[in-house]
Amino acid sequence: MKSFFEAQCVRYVVIATAATAAFVISGCGTTSTLKGPQGSTIAASHKYSKVTVQDFKVSVSEHAEQAASSAAIFPDIIAAEIRKRSRFATVLRNATPDVNTLVIDGVVTKYDEGSQAKRMWLGMGFGMAFLEGTVKFRDGKGNPIGTIKVDKNSWAMGGGLAAGQNPHSFMDDAADTIAEEAGKFAR
Repeated sequence: MKSFFEAQCVRYVVIATAATAAFVISGCGTTSTLKGPQGSTIAASHKYSKVTVQDFKVSVSEHAEQAASSAAIFPDIIAAEIRKRSRFATVLRNATPDVNTLVIDGVVTKYDEGSQAKRMWLGMGFGMAFLEGTVKFRDGKGNPIGTIKVDKNSWAMGGGLAAGQNPHSFMDDAADTIAEEAGKFAR
């Protein structure tokens, strides 16, 4: 009987740890799926063998200095996540596209690292971190395919969970969704 009880305790600890890890990684907010101009879901009508992830534009008035690095870091993270999935023959950064290339670019519209200490000790929205942007998918000729909206923020309740969240962790989370959507266009 004791071994059954111990097994149940271990099971609950594993489930609680996995749930906590999911919260820490994801933060709050959303990353949409790929949407068309009217907000409709897009089906991959054309398949590509290559993808190039271009540098993003940064259109941030507050915290512009902090946000400037996201122009290259966010696309680097996206390209790495697409490479990791091995769906495309070639994944490049800032390459000149051809007809077999899916082009991904975008704009960061809000970036705030907030205050880790305020998120840890005060919570209730103090020191929140934010990342917002639009990721655009285009064909090799520059014709739009669709967009993904990224709208992420730290957990408002504070504590260690919120303190560990920042725009870079939001980029990792968003890149996962972006890579999944890009994979639908792979040959």
